[in-house]
Amino acid sequence: MASLCSFLTGHETNSSGWLLSHVWKFNDTQIENTHTFIQWVFPTNEASRAMPGSPLLDEEEIAEIQNSEQAKQNLSKSADWYFNFLRRNSFWRKPHDHNHLRITRVIKSLRLLCGDDEADYFKEQFWQLLGTDISQIPSKTIEYWEDA
Repeated sequence: MASLCSFLTGHETNSSGWLLSHVWKFNDTQIENTHTFIQWVFPTNEASRAMPGSPLLDEEEIAEIQNSEQAKQNLSKSADWYFNFLRRNSFWRKPHDHNHLRITRVIKSLRLLCGDDEADYFKEQFWQLLGTDISQIPSKTIEYWEDA
């Protein structure tokens, strides 16, 4: 299996056989219905409860990604790609949706691997996008986003 850094730099496929560039070509239906890409595109050091067995960053891989300009650029590009998916669709603006967990993962991954500025930028864009629809989102979910 590819290392997370090799996947994020675009050099190796993930466990599903996709390069990062393949994932970026997913249409909205594929993004919504495919559940095995998000842990690769936005890795963290926290085990996924939604997808047991998903890749998990260790300290060595965190440092490797933090020191790779290509990996960090691709993480930023992935954040824009996922944000545009959210912008194009509104079905996730409801009390319970699996995209809420994905949003938390994006923020946490960006913070861990790219730094606070990148994570806060995504979060600020997201709050603007959500706008008054925030009233549809449970307070517990909002807390997760704020704490991420």
